[in-house]
Amino acid sequence: MFCTLAACLGVYVAAVWLYENFRTPVLLVLQTLKQLVFRQKLSQRYGQWAVITGASDGIGKGYAHYLAAKGMAIVLVARNAAKLNKVADEIKAKHGVETKVLVADFSKGAEIYPQLEKALVPLDVGILVNNVGVSHDTPMYVDEVPQQTLWDLIHVNVGAATLLCNILAPSMKRRQRGLIINVSSVASVGPSPFMATYAASKAYMTSFSIALRDELRPFGVEVQTVRPSFVHTNMTDFLVTGKEKWSKNMMVRVDNFMAYAGCTIGKVDMTSGHWSHGLQLAALSLVPEVVRVYIFGLINKKLREQFHVKNKNKKR
Repeated sequence: MFCTLAACLGVYVAAVWLYENFRTPVLLVLQTLKQLVFRQKLSQRYGQWAVITGASDGIGKGYAHYLAAKGMAIVLVARNAAKLNKVADEIKAKHGVETKVLVADFSKGAEIYPQLEKALVPLDVGILVNNVGVSHDTPMYVDEVPQQTLWDLIHVNVGAATLLCNILAPSMKRRQRGLIINVSSVASVGPSPFMATYAASKAYMTSFSIALRDELRPFGVEVQTVRPSFVHTNMTDFLVTGKEKWSKNMMVRVDNFMAYAGCTIGKVDMTSGHWSHGLQLAALSLVPEVVRVYIFGLINKKLREQFHVKNKNKKR
């Protein structure tokens, strides 16, 4: 009797794991075949404009170029005007699409959203990419993180996506079309000691995104959650400059990441963005949360000692 129950439980657990980890690849193949038959431009399917936050560098810039290459007009949103204008010029020269630049520092909180609402609501926004995010430079105890940095994490990682969805979802619902892409992180799969606030903000993003998907589905609006692992951006640059080979080997360049993540747009509602990141998530899902917390804690503590403590001692 006990063996039968254990076998049934094992089959159930295996079935759940297979569903969670193979649902996305299967859907990706099926939707790709479907779109080969029913060819439709992203601008026709969703709307003329794509809005990308954190678009001056890294993944945001990657999404801007990818969507521009697909014929969408691009709204670039970030806090650095010079970098934004440079990206806008690159896109116009390379892809020949219309671009707009909106300078917005999301760390300022509520004061920036009236200007964003005024600029974005009149546009036929078909795709919103909530990519903007910040972190403290290296792993730290939460009491070592400056309070302003903690507020930045809340305003940027939590507030930006929430408020922009609040602003743009009504027009998408009214038009019965649209796509929201929320860029979360592998850090959202478990609490992460020494990166506690950052990981919690990404857990919020994943939870918010999945719930929003079900809210907006009846109105014809799609929501995709992206949970990448290590991508070489400004946020992860300290890992590349370090001596740890494992962190360098795990890094994926932005162009490689976008080659895979771009193929998932409009096809699946949950993705890691890159096949290697998918394997990492599949492996993590086999491990109990208490073990994930322990592993994340060990890695982050080692990185803290290597970067934060070392740099702190240099300044003395």
